[in-house]
This record gives sequence, structure tokens and C-alpha cells, in this order.
Amino acid sequence: MTSPLLSRRRFLAASGLGAAALAAARVQTAFAGQGGRISQDEEDPTAELISYNDLFGNPPLLGRVHGAAWLRIFTAPTPRASSVDRVYWGDVMPIYRGVHGDPYDSRARGNVWFETDRGYIHSAYVVPSHEDFHAPQSVGSGFWGEVTVPVSWQHYLPSLESQRYDYDWYKCYYSQVHYVSESATDEEGRVWYKLVDDFEENRRAWVLAHHIRPIPRSEFDPISPDVEDKWIQIGLDAQLLTCYEGNQLVFQTRIASGTSYSNDEGEEFDFQTPYGEYTVQRKRPSRRMRGGHDIGLGYDVNGVPWCTYFSGTGAAIHGAYWHNNFGFPRSHGCINVTPDAAKWVYRWAPPYVGYDDTYRWAEEGELTTRIIIV
Repeated sequence: MTSPLLSRRRFLAASGLGAAALAAARVQTAFAGQGGRISQDEEDPTAELISYNDLFGNPPLLGRVHGAAWLRIFTAPTPRASSVDRVYWGDVMPIYRGVHGDPYDSRARGNVWFETDRGYIHSAYVVPSHEDFHAPQSVGSGFWGEVTVPVSWQHYLPSLESQRYDYDWYKCYYSQVHYVSESATDEEGRVWYKLVDDFEENRRAWVLAHHIRPIPRSEFDPISPDVEDKWIQIGLDAQLLTCYEGNQLVFQTRIASGTSYSNDEGEEFDFQTPYGEYTVQRKRPSRRMRGGHDIGLGYDVNGVPWCTYFSGTGAAIHGAYWHNNFGFPRSHGCINVTPDAAKWVYRWAPPYVGYDDTYRWAEEGELTTRIIIV
């Protein structure tokens, strides 16, 4: 049986990442002595070449801490157990299974915990992810790509030696969707993709190509397009989104809807998702979302996947990769769901949007999906 490390070497050789990448893999040994934890804030650029699967022995899942400055790991799935360690924003760890336990605190009120290599951690701010590498492909006129590693960095130029963007809103996280416009090969033989930023179109943003999965056109094909009577009910009390075809329930997922936030001056702002009846207005596969800076509650998230808009104010059903706290209100008005759920809704709900439509409004008279928020 081939070892994980040998498999990694074969991939690197096959995809032309170069001998330097093989040497960089030895950095794993140094990190393994730090409690088995790697942080996305590691300054050494060769850390970008580390395989978390190799480091942790190919666990069922990986988890990335996001949305919390730090979290404790306990001997049992309850905050009343003994604390054995801390992890910090950006740390990546192995996840072996999910178990039921007690709420962590007032924000993390769910009962799901993850078993890690050191104990149990509450799931609300540990985002499950995988690590899949891909042989670089020809870009041609461009394609949609999905990030398939826990974290990757955007660089000014296609080189590990180039300055990289360390702000969270410029980093690439698992399940983000980006449009790839061109490719380049660096002096070590590594292939890079250039990403399009829909706010800063001229910004140079290069990411390692093997961290991006080209999304095939078939994954934009509509789901059950022959069915016309489709509608969505969003229950704010239950924090559930349910899709119906006629009277038949065909899909259901937990959500995180809008809530109220207070800025540093103590001013409270209401972002709660309003009740009412809407229709799907427009869609886009990816969006950089930002706002709230004028009131001291700024947010900026890029590559937000599978956006299905239903109001003129920009409210949408979309994937959220920056938390795992579904089932509780926490957004600025949108309906957060997992990226996989957002993709299903995007493909299922008319109007349908093709692969080449980066952004499209429903046309007059076109079939659209009703959304009822109760």
C-alpha cells in the first residue's frame, strides 16, 4: 500500500510543482512538535506547501478555526470538563467524528462537538473542510474554480517569494468560488492561477493552482428543471430552509439568518431578516460581500459561493465558509447556509443561470421561485 507521503510526492512530480516543494514538505517535522497545530498566520511561505492530510495521517475531516479568537479543547464534549489545550483563529486540526454534548457559551449554543487528536472542541467555530489537490489545467478563456484546501494565500505575483495578502478578506478558504482568468508558472515550476476580484478588478491576486478545482459546466446544470411549482419556506424561529415541489418537501437545511449587532460605541443596529414573501431576483456564482464600515460594523468576505438574491437590498441565500454555527441567527440579513446547500438551492431554484453568466437578473415574465419567510 502506498504511504500518504509517497502519494504526495507522486502528485508533486506529476503536476510539475518542482523539487523545492518536496523539500518544503520537510517543514512538517517542525510543526509536528508544536502540538500538531498549524496556523494560517505562519510567516514562512513554504508552509503553503504543507499537506495537512500528510501531517495528521489522512483524517476523515479537517477543521479550521474561524470566527473566534480562540477556543478551548476539553476532555469531554462539555465546557464543564477539564480544558487540555487552546486553539486560535486560523488553526487547522484533524476531525475524527462528531458527537452530541452541551452548549459552549451564549453564541455557540448547539450540541455538536468534534473529536480531535487532543480532545473535544465545540463545532460552532470550527469549519469542516477537506484537502484535495488538483493537477493544473489550461485556463483558456477562463473558468470557475473552487478552493479545495482549508486555507490558501493570494499573492501579488505568481511566486511564493512574492508579497502575499495576509488580511482575512483576501485569503482563500475551503469552498470559496472564484473566477480564474489566467495562469503562470514560477521559477520552481509551480503553476499559479490568477483570480478575479469583483470589487477590485485590477488587483493582482495569484494562488497556487493545485489548491483550486475547476468546476465543470455540468455542476451548473439545473436540478429538476421540468418542475415549475417550486417554492422555498424559511422559518426564522426554527432556523430552517425548506424547498418544496408542489406540496412535496425535497430539501431542507439549517440556516443562520440576520440578527442585531452593537458597535464599539454601543449603538445597536437591526439586521434581522424581515418576514414576508419574495421571489428570486438574481443570481451569481460568487460575490465579494462587504459593508457596515460606516457604522463601525464592517465585514468583507470574498469568494462567497452560490448567491441567490431575493430582495433589492441585497439579501440572499448563500454559502458561508466563515462559521459553522448554523441553526442560530448571526448574519447581516442574508440567509447563511453551508456551501453545499447553497449550491443545491442555486441550481434548483428558477431562474436558472448558466456557466457563462457571472451575474444575471430574472427577465420580465421569466419563471421565478417564491420565497416565503415566516
